[in-house]
Amino acid sequence: MLKNKTRRRFLQIIGTASLLSPALIKQSLALGTQKDAVFFKWQGVALGGQAEILLPKEKGSEDLARKIQNEISRLEKIFSLYLPSSEINLLNSQGELQNPSPELFQVISKAHEISSLTKGAFDITIQPLWLVHSEMPNLTDHKRKKAIQSVQELIDYRNITVSPEHISFKKRGMAITLNGIAQGFITDRIYQLLISHGLTNSLVNVGEIKALGNHPSGREWAVSIKGQEEKMPEKAVNLHAGKAIATSSPTGTILKDGHSHLLQVKNTDALALYKTMSVIADNATTADALSTGLSFIPPQELKNIISTKRNIEIIAHTVTGETIKI
Repeated sequence: MLKNKTRRRFLQIIGTASLLSPALIKQSLALGTQKDAVFFKWQGVALGGQAEILLPKEKGSEDLARKIQNEISRLEKIFSLYLPSSEINLLNSQGELQNPSPELFQVISKAHEISSLTKGAFDITIQPLWLVHSEMPNLTDHKRKKAIQSVQELIDYRNITVSPEHISFKKRGMAITLNGIAQGFITDRIYQLLISHGLTNSLVNVGEIKALGNHPSGREWAVSIKGQEEKMPEKAVNLHAGKAIATSSPTGTILKDGHSHLLQVKNTDALALYKTMSVIADNATTADALSTGLSFIPPQELKNIISTKRNIEIIAHTVTGETIKI
């Protein structure tokens, strides 16, 4: 149990620090600061990371903020690795789960779709490998190599059997993490919650960002990405109404043994290709998962990977300083 607590603190530090560092997308409201005063800003925590939602400052905003917090807490009980009794932890410990929640079924099904699209570059069964790198930093090179070899046979998204009634692993010792997709799913859920309450101009940031309508000034919401001047509107990305954007940074967080927190399945020693990988999509779930999976795809293959998907945009900053926009 102490080991789990240590990991939770570590992940929380990653989540909180990421929002405050240029490694993730940051909200830029440099234009129309007087208009910004009409917002009620809700701040909280989702899956160990800081969350922020801008709501119209009007009667009922505080009550809506409480509903947002309650919905996030409900979803954390499904997806969070930090809560011992969460559904994902029950699945990981038991190897199967009867009558999973609709949300867990939906997210794992979506993860399978993105894994297939990225030819396994995105794979939620990476968790055993993540544990080797994050919780065994003092292993000798020989022992680490053996540990990695022992868990690699457990990593294959195709070894998850999933249906609305039952989810199971085909191999004992398998485990999943939804850290590369669940924040996007929660972002989409909160977005729908705001719509159901009649909101038309808000910005949802629950690890990933989604725009509900435009900024009250009439302009589109502006966000900035690492490698750009954060408070210069001409450098910002204009996020169209209804669009979501997610960013992964392979070089943004380094684990205790020197590896990136984003781990490649096929070649764990491969060097990072990008400083940041940003994806704009119609929903935050897709943007979140693709920003993770595409971080391992060579630049020349990116366009082909997403060619079968509609309304996907990529903004990638390579480690060599090149900016790629597709």
